[in-house]
Amino acid sequence: MVTEQQLLSRFLANPDDDAVRAVYADWLEEREDVRSEFLRAQAMVRRAPPDHPERLGLEERLSRARKGLDTGWLLQVEPERAHLLTKTAARCGCVSQPRTSLKLHNEPQDTECDAWRKLVDLVERAAVEQPETFAPLRELSPLEREHIVTLPPAIAKLKSVKKLLLYGSQLVRLPVEVAGMTSLREFDPYTSYRLHWFPFELTHIGYTRSTVSTRALYGNNKYWPPFPRLRPFTHSFERACSVCSTRFEDSGRHRVWLSHRVGTDVLPLLVNACSEACIAKLPTPPPAYFQKPHRGGPEVRHPGQDRDDD
Repeated sequence: MVTEQQLLSRFLANPDDDAVRAVYADWLEEREDVRSEFLRAQAMVRRAPPDHPERLGLEERLSRARKGLDTGWLLQVEPERAHLLTKTAARCGCVSQPRTSLKLHNEPQDTECDAWRKLVDLVERAAVEQPETFAPLRELSPLEREHIVTLPPAIAKLKSVKKLLLYGSQLVRLPVEVAGMTSLREFDPYTSYRLHWFPFELTHIGYTRSTVSTRALYGNNKYWPPFPRLRPFTHSFERACSVCSTRFEDSGRHRVWLSHRVGTDVLPLLVNACSEACIAKLPTPPPAYFQKPHRGGPEVRHPGQDRDDD
C-alpha cells in the first residue's frame, strides 16, 4: 500500500505535475484530511499567471485553506513562502544568476494574515479621505511588510493620490488596478528589489516622476538580466486587454514584454494584448533596448549587450 511519504516525495519531485498533485490530494481527501483542499487550491493558483486579475481571488481560497496547517508540511509543499514561516528576510537572486530561463515570482499573497487586512483597511480609509500622498507601508512593521507581495485591487479607488510611496517593499507584482490612480504623478518603489517588472497599464496614468531600483529590473541597461519566457496558458482567463481595454478570453497568445519609459525610468512592461493588432500599436522602445515586443527567454539579446561584449 502506498504511504503518504511516498506520495509526498513524488509531489516534491514533480511540483508542477497536476496529475501527481491530484493523486496526493485524492489520497488525503479519502482520509478526510483538510490538506487536500490546500493542494487543490494551490494548483488553481499556480495555473493562473501571477499578474492575472483573477489571481487574487484564487489566493483568497488558498489562504483560507492554509490556516492551521502544519508548518513543517507547508515548508515542503510551499517553498516560495518558506522565509515567512522561518521569519527570515526574503532573498532574490534573479538578476544575478546566469542567463538561464527564469520564471515570474509565483509567491501567493496571504489574504488571511494581519498585515494584508491592515493594508486593505489603509486603502479603504484612504478611499474615503482621498489624500494626495499615500505611503501605506509606513504603517506596517518590517515583519508585516514581508507578508505583502502585491496591492489590493481597491487601490484604484485612490483617485486623488498624487504620490504613491512604496519604499523598501517586498512586492513581487503590482495589480493592473494601479492604472485607476488617475491623479498619480510620483511613484516611488525604491529598494523594492523583488519587483522586476510592471504592468503595461501603468502607461495609461502618465505619471511624470518615479524612483525605481533599476538594477532589479528585467532587461535593464547595466546588468541585462534576461526576461522570463512567456508561454501560452494551459487555462484561459477573462481579462481586459492591456492596450485597448476590451475584455477577451486570454490564453496568453498575445502576451509580450516591452521596454518603455514611464515617468523617469525605462521599465520592463508586461503586456496582455487581445490581438496582434494591439501589439502593433505598442510604442517603440528607447534606442538602448530591444526594439520590439518579445516573449522573453535567454536568447533575447539587447543592443547594450552586444555593445558590452565588444
